Amino acid sequence: MKMRLEDKQKAIDLRRRGKTYSEIIHVIPNLPKSTLSGWVKNVKLTKEQQSKLFENIKKRTHIANVKGIWSKRLKSQRETRRLICEARREFPALSVNPLFLIGLTLYWAEGGRKTDTFQFSNSDPFIIKTMIKWLRKFCNISKKEIKPRIFIHKIYAHENCEKFWSKITSIPISQFQKTIYKPTPHTIKRNLSYKGCVQIRLSKGAQLFKKIIGWEKELIKLFKLK
Repeated sequence: MKMRLEDKQKAIDLRRRGKTYSEIIHVIPNLPKSTLSGWVKNVKLTKEQQSKLFENIKKRTHIANVKGIWSKRLKSQRETRRLICEARREFPALSVNPLFLIGLTLYWAEGGRKTDTFQFSNSDPFIIKTMIKWLRKFCNISKKEIKPRIFIHKIYAHENCEKFWSKITSIPISQFQKTIYKPTPHTIKRNLSYKGCVQIRLSKGAQLFKKIIGWEKELIKLFKLK
């Protein structure tokens, strides 16, 4: 009982010094949080003590956030290394197929790099069809995972380009993301065959992007480009 009374007084003193529950429990081991709450609930803090408590909470929250960010970053780095190593092991067998090298080169030239996820854009129907075939054959991507988006000038809005690209890709319009209409000063269509630029996105494109980085490194080695 004496020890409990000593612990209670110590807890109250620490609280008055602006210590958080976690800091108090660290000083007084095996102290249930519910017990601590009961001990200090009537402790009235001065403005200075409240300020100190707030600073302690903010500091511990910041430390926890930093640790969380670094933990996620390290996990992502480990996953990236694993996928790149896997891609390098796969490359010799895949590289004997010309279609694999064509698709990889197309992504190298036209693929997105800013978001660390798979993005490929082009206005040529044949190239878009080739990339979709490449994704399905070599990357085990189903058509349900492909989310196309059309970028086109406003003057083409009435031409139902979604229907055109849906037919080209064999992907239902319901899977297409909302079309982006770009402003233009022109009011007359100059290229009669133009149906916009299509961006291919994937519902889970981050892992594939990392593997592509590994394949590209092997491609550079294969053709002695570096």
